[in-house]
Amino acid sequence: MVSSWHYVAIMTATPDAINATLDAYTAAYRNNDKSALVALYAENCEWTDPVGTPTHYGRDGVAAFWDQARALADSIVIVKKGAHICGNEVAMPVEIHASVGGATMIMDGVDIFTFDDDAHIVVGKAYWDMAQARPA
Repeated sequence: MVSSWHYVAIMTATPDAINATLDAYTAAYRNNDKSALVALYAENCEWTDPVGTPTHYGRDGVAAFWDQARALADSIVIVKKGAHICGNEVAMPVEIHASVGGATMIMDGVDIFTFDDDAHIVVGKAYWDMAQARPA
């Protein structure tokens, strides 16, 4: 019996390029830079934060999400606690530091991303639970 398997090359962004995008993602939050964050996403992206809430589509959707989040919190800082890169997908454990009215709370979460060949975010999903927030 002859196998019908054929090797097909799958292009993905390099781990270094993906890590650079992840670092730029956390820097955009740290610097409160909406434009820098939106530029990290592909034109046809999907962003769900947190999972279970409506998905935002395209860069305009990501920008609208940013505005909605900033209406609820004075500042949001994402702290990368590692990154597990598998091909063009990443699971990134994070701490979310949200400040509201001078008080800061911390939530543990995981951001899951799928990247295109240029290391832009195509699909992003954030997993976190407000009920598990703790004071900073």
